[in-house]
Amino acid sequence: MRTARRFTATAALACAAALGLTGCFASGPFADLTGSEVADKSVDALRGAASLTVSGKVWDAGKPMDLNMAVSKSGECRGTIAGPEGSFELIRNASSVFIKADEPFYRSQMKDLPKAEADEAVKQLAGHWLKSKASDADAKELASLCDLDELLKEFDDSKGAQKGKVTSVGGQKALTLTTKADEGTETLLVATEGTPYLLKASVTGKEPAEVSFSGFDKPVQAEAPAGEDVIDADKLG
Repeated sequence: MRTARRFTATAALACAAALGLTGCFASGPFADLTGSEVADKSVDALRGAASLTVSGKVWDAGKPMDLNMAVSKSGECRGTIAGPEGSFELIRNASSVFIKADEPFYRSQMKDLPKAEADEAVKQLAGHWLKSKASDADAKELASLCDLDELLKEFDDSKGAQKGKVTSVGGQKALTLTTKADEGTETLLVATEGTPYLLKASVTGKEPAEVSFSGFDKPVQAEAPAGEDVIDADKLG
């Protein structure tokens, strides 16, 4: 009996040291929830925010992109996206979508045009705000970047998430959740104090990605640009 008690105590201490007191006992943050339930709770918290900022590096069609986008539940947004084929700034408000893109971006969009025509279009558009109606088909595709629910769909499948140690993100304590997949490991960091927001997510593998969530409930600065720097798409030939 004494040996059994000594073994139990040693195992408990080793477990506590390895997992930061979070994975072995029914104590610590979210003690009554499974890892998957914590993950679901953190994504629900994001969906409940009036607005937030998502930033980091993701992959799209096999290409890496850096993004920093403030998004509101009402659909307003402002941010930047940069990739190997150029970068652009995007603003969306209730009535309009504005995009200011650099020359590499427009060049990548006009590969099939005759050179002289492409040159003229790039000269006219690059570095200026192009204004479109929010209801226009092309604008709707851009506006999808401002859809908070669409952005969060990637985190809806949390099956198999395991709770790990408590760490910190930007000074906030956060519980680590990990999920193994064929292509790598997904790691979620969930705030343990206050609203249980998902603070950071990353995935390893062929197309690694890492994004952070912040600026919860802060107003999105989506005021329309004005002046000679704005080109109305409806008035273009």
